[in-house]
Amino acid sequence: MTRHQDQRAILKGMKGAFRLLRDLGLDQGQKRAQRVDVFDCIDRTGAVLMFQPLDKLLGAFMKEGGAAGIILNTERPLGMQRFTAAHELGHWVLGHDPHADDEGILRRGPLADGRVFKRVPPEEREADAFASYFLLPAHLIKTQMEVQGWDVHHLANPDTVYQAALRFGTSYAGAIYGLEREKVIGQDLRRQLLAAKPKDLKLALLDGQPLPNTRRSDVWLLTERDEGAVIEAGRDDLFLLRLNEATGAGYVWTFDELKEAGFAILKDGREPVPEGQLGAPTVRRVLAQAGHPTANTFRLKECRPWDPDDDPQTLTLHYRTATSDEAGQFERQRLERLTVQ
Repeated sequence: MTRHQDQRAILKGMKGAFRLLRDLGLDQGQKRAQRVDVFDCIDRTGAVLMFQPLDKLLGAFMKEGGAAGIILNTERPLGMQRFTAAHELGHWVLGHDPHADDEGILRRGPLADGRVFKRVPPEEREADAFASYFLLPAHLIKTQMEVQGWDVHHLANPDTVYQAALRFGTSYAGAIYGLEREKVIGQDLRRQLLAAKPKDLKLALLDGQPLPNTRRSDVWLLTERDEGAVIEAGRDDLFLLRLNEATGAGYVWTFDELKEAGFAILKDGREPVPEGQLGAPTVRRVLAQAGHPTANTFRLKECRPWDPDDDPQTLTLHYRTATSDEAGQFERQRLERLTVQ
């Protein structure tokens, strides 16, 4: 495949992604700030979605007659599964033949690369580009940067890029390639960021607390800037809430609603006030882990304990647990099938 053919394949995948985002209404309003729910999108296109242990394969796209099916490996982290799902969805939307994919799809960036494109079939490059633009459209990067107050200097820090990846719904590497694709970062910074190991970034946030699952667990750093955010997390994820607290005026954050909903509070403390900054807001650090949450929306309050309704500061989070580690049909499709029966 020539460079021109590769560029044409990328353009076809990109256009297919934009078209489906538009058709599903994911490029409008509040959806612009939310990660793309690719599992739901597969369901909405009419394809059957299954999760199964697949050994060395990441996923597969199958087609028989007018019906389509996508299988994802249960033994891979959520970010990896989501990219694979988008890649297989690309095969379906772009009219490709059935295909099985291994980890090679993770080592190809969405941009033309002279070392790679000559060896990759056009349909694979089309699906690569579709996955990149569908899972991480430019408007999602732009809106999240605005919400979080990030600029290029913040995104030169691997810790920030890791948190961006969680909000984008991509792997750490996928977020880096997407930022390069949109020219937020350049090639040199991309190489520097890829040298960082996500496991090290996670452990640095935990201050000695072990990861429940070194491969699958993520660590979300949540602040007041995440007000109203949709947190789609894996079952083994941890949540570090870092919140300003006006203790000098008698205000404290309360986490009773988290506890009542089934979250375990693993650590609770306050950061030391920097020398020479007496009177500055205290920073509260709470590390939590989801058990079996009984609610989808949580509203935390910073208030005076003796007068909790007097002008409280609030943080509202919309939480849902990903079920991608369980073998079987996508839960929504399975429940719909049982309802029909």
